[in-house]
Amino acid sequence: MGWRRPSHRACGRSASHTCRVAARVAGLRSLASGGPRPEFRERLRADLMRAYAAERAAGRHAAGRHAAPPAAPPRPRPRRSLFVRLRPLMVFCVLLAAMFGTGVRIYHAVPGDMLYPMKRMAESTVLDLAYGEEELAKREMVAARQRAAETASLVSASAPDRRRLIGQTLDDMESKTRAALSRVARQEEDDGEAHKEARKFAREQRNLVEPLLPKLDGENRDKANQYLIYIESFTGSGP
Repeated sequence: MGWRRPSHRACGRSASHTCRVAARVAGLRSLASGGPRPEFRERLRADLMRAYAAERAAGRHAAGRHAAPPAAPPRPRPRRSLFVRLRPLMVFCVLLAAMFGTGVRIYHAVPGDMLYPMKRMAESTVLDLAYGEEELAKREMVAARQRAAETASLVSASAPDRRRLIGQTLDDMESKTRAALSRVARQEEDDGEAHKEARKFAREQRNLVEPLLPKLDGENRDKANQYLIYIESFTGSGP
């Protein structure tokens, strides 16, 4: 059986505390059977909507406050002058000219010059890179021609140690000449090209060294004479 709401007449006859208990029990029954009242639901929904709207407004405000400022437009790069644009090319040309000038000075260096050791190192490298006996003989002839030209330059120089430098240059000229002509002599006689090159070399060396004899002192003159006697056998008749 369900509970019945007490009437006013019953409340008048019962004790006051009994009426209050009955009224509370009736209120609990209505809540258990029907759920929250419609006005309560409306108030709750309105409160929730206001809270949601406030949270969204606060989020937009924070995002706008921390957003990065718009980037400034790029500034146009200033146009470089013609000199600035051509400066790398000018530097390259200066370096190339310096390298070329240094190479020319090294090639024409004579004993006693600061760059002469570099000339001899380059010459030694060229000799080491020869790929055969005939090629090595040709390169040694070139080195002997260089020594003869250096001797002619030293004869007219006024260096204090000129005599010593001339003697060393003549010794090296003879060493390179003997090495080259010995390689040619070991080749077959029918190798006409090699022997033709040797005869041409011997004549050129004789024409370079003979005019130097009157300008040389006693010891260096003897060295030059011995050199001419040695190459005389290779200056025979022929093309």
